[in-house]
Amino acid sequence: MEESLKEYLLKNIPGLNKEDLEILLPDLSFRKRNSGDIFIQPGDNNTKVYYIKSGIVRVYHLLDNGTEKTVLFHNKKSFVGNYDGIIYNRPSRYFYQSIGETEVFELTYDAINQGSQKSITLNNLRGNMFLMMIGILLKNIEDFVLLNPEERYQKHLEENANVLQKVPSKYIASLLGITPVSLSRIKKRIFK
Repeated sequence: MEESLKEYLLKNIPGLNKEDLEILLPDLSFRKRNSGDIFIQPGDNNTKVYYIKSGIVRVYHLLDNGTEKTVLFHNKKSFVGNYDGIIYNRPSRYFYQSIGETEVFELTYDAINQGSQKSITLNNLRGNMFLMMIGILLKNIEDFVLLNPEERYQKHLEENANVLQKVPSKYIASLLGITPVSLSRIKKRIFK
């Protein structure tokens, strides 16, 4: 792996040190994904963990009637992976898709798990990775329960305005649980 990519990881993943990176390097790869690429789909037994260097990953489910339901977006400097495979050792129920060109580091969960047995800092990193992924899910669930669609949209704008500018409105509406027409009305009220 290029030195610049190693330096990026050391600077951007809290707690990762040179020794730990050396443990992970044999199993670590860097990938560029094109916009629209689906790199995990329902039925895949994918147990990889991805760290997003740039771009956005959309996680969505396809209903029987063909409607896509966006579950969440992950953006740069966050971990994403097939929760079903990593936590429950089951095939994915969701699609994981790149929105725009996306660069990711990928590593199997087994490599992280084995590394965590060799290094206390990798064990801590593994725990922090899970907490980050679960925290994102819990925050989205909480927002969905406690906030109406307009409040959820405003919160996303406050926290991730740059991400929302890069994501098609139909995906944002799906995340909010509303139609694109309803999202358009919300935008008109907010940006009056």
